[in-house]
Amino acid sequence: KQWYQRRVAITAGVMSMANITTGWLKKETHGTLRRYERRWVVVSGNSLSYFKKDDNSNPSLGIIDLPGKKIVQNPDTDHGFKFELTDKESSYNFSCETKTEREKWVDAISCISYGPFGGGMFGSSIEVTVKREKLHGGRNVPKIISQCIGYLDNSFRLKENGIFRLPGNEKTVKQLKMEFQEGMEPNLEAKGDTHTIGSLLKLYLRSLPDSVIPSSLYEDFVAIILTYELNQQEGLNELRYLINRIPCSAYNCIRRLCEFLFKVQTYSDSNRMDLNNLAIVFSPTILKNNSGNLDLEMRDIQKLKKVTEMMILNHETLFPADKEEEDQEDLDLENIDPDELKNLFTVKMIKYQVQSREILTKDKEIAALRAQLAQSQQTVEQQERTIIEQQNKLDHLGGCVQRLEAQESCSPARASLPSSPLPPPRSSNTVLTGANKNVELLTSPQLRRRTQPVAKDRPAVKPRPGTICGP
Repeated sequence: KQWYQRRVAITAGVMSMANITTGWLKKETHGTLRRYERRWVVVSGNSLSYFKKDDNSNPSLGIIDLPGKKIVQNPDTDHGFKFELTDKESSYNFSCETKTEREKWVDAISCISYGPFGGGMFGSSIEVTVKREKLHGGRNVPKIISQCIGYLDNSFRLKENGIFRLPGNEKTVKQLKMEFQEGMEPNLEAKGDTHTIGSLLKLYLRSLPDSVIPSSLYEDFVAIILTYELNQQEGLNELRYLINRIPCSAYNCIRRLCEFLFKVQTYSDSNRMDLNNLAIVFSPTILKNNSGNLDLEMRDIQKLKKVTEMMILNHETLFPADKEEEDQEDLDLENIDPDELKNLFTVKMIKYQVQSREILTKDKEIAALRAQLAQSQQTVEQQERTIIEQQNKLDHLGGCVQRLEAQESCSPARASLPSSPLPPPRSSNTVLTGANKNVELLTSPQLRRRTQPVAKDRPAVKPRPGTICGP
């Protein structure tokens, strides 16, 4: 049952069913007169419950199912720092007294709300994040670590002065954090720069509920320094033994970080981040003591820094290859509590509904693309028909022109005509006879004037002898 509760919690986005966040919040009432009332809020499992008192003995005033809820941080006002839990059917408004308190609640709730959809890594353990991302095609290292290191692993960016030491743009860091938290894939090349992505990576490591190396191994790692000072090889052997005891997900993350940090310190002449400075920055997140004893932390700070330096310098021998998790046994359905099984099925159904909506959306997009393709094909076919018709007309006109040119150049009637010289000009004393005389008289201007009708009041003019009157 304990193992099953752990698996249900991993699917829901929390490490275990005992991972509970409690505190006082102001909740907006759902009445005619809306106001904020103080409530004791408990975030546990897949839900948020709120009570009138903090003893949890009385029945809860309400329960909110968190998977699938969207978290919206409203603008800050004089009445508090507000955030809203909303979906298509309902909306719940809460108010905190400080900005830090709101960030704590938003991280705790978003781990459960966005967890089933590939988000919620801020505030979740590395083991939970890796298992959750593998459901969506992830690998052995959380995608935020892989993408940040992939962005910074560039010779130009590695030479940036103060990498991991100077802060980045705070607004951009928060925007990228929310995109990762909601399960999105932000474009780091377009939105980030060297210091911003470095700050985002450090923020993620600080948000882990435990250090990368489990705090249960804190005393063992600190004790290695005494052995290393006496015999370095024996100290490295003990360190290798302890590293093999680290869970697979944490082991792979430390291996990736140490491999990258070793490359960063090789550019220390340009970026001013040598091995000592890198150990100061990352040792509190790689290994820390969760006891809350500040004196113990101050006493061991130099030892922790030394352990971090040892892992960075000897990463090739300490981390030879990635670890793969062993397959876990199947669920024993006969011994499962019905309420817990219902929670598991609820999370699974939400996941399948989201996948179904994504498939329907893609089907609609494919249908729209097919319709556009069919319309484009019809347009192309119509244009091809028009081109063919115009080509036929041009061919017909070309044939006509060729036939006319052939008739003009090769006509037998015109080719057989003899070439006769023009008649010589006729003088005024030349006497016309026969047909030539008649043609000349027909075309004579005098004849045309004489053949016109004669007015009644004008006497007729007698023609000269030898001329032809009439047609």
